[in-house]
Amino acid sequence: MRPISLAMIARHGLPALLFCAAAALSFAYLSPGENHEQRGTIRKQSDRFSNIVLTTQHGKPVRFYDDLIRDKAVIINLMYTGCGDICPANSAVLAKVNDLLGQRMGRDIIMLSLSIDPIADTPERLKRYWEAFGAKPGWLFLTGEPAEIDRLRRELGAYDLDPAIDADPAQHSGFITIGNDRTNRWTALPLLMHTPQLMGTILRISREG
Repeated sequence: MRPISLAMIARHGLPALLFCAAAALSFAYLSPGENHEQRGTIRKQSDRFSNIVLTTQHGKPVRFYDDLIRDKAVIINLMYTGCGDICPANSAVLAKVNDLLGQRMGRDIIMLSLSIDPIADTPERLKRYWEAFGAKPGWLFLTGEPAEIDRLRRELGAYDLDPAIDADPAQHSGFITIGNDRTNRWTALPLLMHTPQLMGTILRISREG
């Protein structure tokens, strides 16, 4: 998905662009997956996620579904440390969200930042990036095998139908996926939206009932 430019904002207005972009990504994410194994007695959105092995900024191997998604409330974003303006701006917003969630971070909710440049983004490099944004609790930065991360990115609905745009990491979207595997509630929102609205959605999705 194309990043929102100043020219696009001037032409269409930011609220309209954010709404359309959020609707498009949410639709892509919430569409039924194909050929995915049902993991429990009830079909869930998380059934579409590959249970790939990732490595955290601390060098710890983790399984995406088993260790990070199963029975948890999560905030997921795509990033890479060599990104220009979008990733640092998004990471600053996520650091603010982390602060606002307070003691719930790492206990009730975890934040997952998945690198889309896994070759360059080693665990050591991701750890320095995490530290640059305050080494916040409950916030994992993740890297892994390029082909597997690309498949997971598509399973998250974060892709562009234009292959040239989709292949360019600089064109990735400034969205987060918010999900609760316990209640099977999921959505996707732009990080540029008004912080109280963003927080309201996170709190609603992360509720138990």
